[in-house]
Amino acid sequence: MEEQDDQVSMTVEDSDGGEAILEDSAGSETDDQLAHFAGLLKIREETREYDGVKKTFLTGMKGHAKDTQVVAIYKNSASTSPMKARFAAFQAFEQVVSQKNGGQGNANVKYAWYSGSKEEIFQIISHGFGWCNGQSHGVGVYLSPTSFLLDGLESSRADENDMRHILLCKVIMGKMEVIPAGSKQRYPSSREFDSGVDNLEAPRRLVVWTTFMNSHILPDYIISFKAPSSTTLLINRISEIRNLGFVSVSALHHTMVKFLGPAKGALISRTYDDFAKRKVTGVQLFQAVRQITGDDQLLIEIFKSSTNKRVRRASRRTCAVQAAAELRRR
Repeated sequence: MEEQDDQVSMTVEDSDGGEAILEDSAGSETDDQLAHFAGLLKIREETREYDGVKKTFLTGMKGHAKDTQVVAIYKNSASTSPMKARFAAFQAFEQVVSQKNGGQGNANVKYAWYSGSKEEIFQIISHGFGWCNGQSHGVGVYLSPTSFLLDGLESSRADENDMRHILLCKVIMGKMEVIPAGSKQRYPSSREFDSGVDNLEAPRRLVVWTTFMNSHILPDYIISFKAPSSTTLLINRISEIRNLGFVSVSALHHTMVKFLGPAKGALISRTYDDFAKRKVTGVQLFQAVRQITGDDQLLIEIFKSSTNKRVRRASRRTCAVQAAAELRRR
């Protein structure tokens, strides 16, 4: 994410050496409200660090920022023995990956988002990562680049106080390789590579293999916030697409295969077949389409291309209309 020339706030920057503009680390002991995040420091609101992390988070929320409230920001202080061990492991592997790739900061450390329920976040902070959360581009731990926060936000869950929590992590990406959609890859394809992405030029999915999930990912901050639910966000996106006009499911399927190419097209076709056989609902089809495309704006362009196509089928209801209807009935 590009550095912002702001005299008051700061942003998190993905520089080649993984350095972030976050020097002002003043904080206070974790308060009772989120005491479950043991070993963390609550960042004071009047600090540059708080402003920088908050600005990065709200920038990632894009059009939903105005409806989002940042309640608190916590910093991983590495105050417990397990935290210190994971911090030391991260530093050691950062050096190893850098040396493997020619030295001089070539560990390619980036900031990225990881969302989940409060319980999942607590387990990660306390014990480290223990499971994979994605399989669309290989099997591993999936994180979202700082500018694509919304891609991973659907994994977050509101707690008993209607708050959600997301991790801002440092990630050792090293040398990245493209993992095709639908791949079941679980390890680097060769010793040359360290991690995976869905696209080298503009990645939206950062894939860390399970072998490296507790040495290459270091949770740095927890942002506790209140925001519209994932369902609301999805309804808003569906409404935006509906405004483009009538789109038959069959026309959408045909156009998406043409737009996305053989690999993603095959995934779309399988999902579409399940929809035609009533194995999945309209909303499940729409969510799968969003995940496969990995780009909401691309999805809108595909819908636009499909708008004037009138392929005769038994059912001419659009997946967007059906998805919106089903979501509103919940």
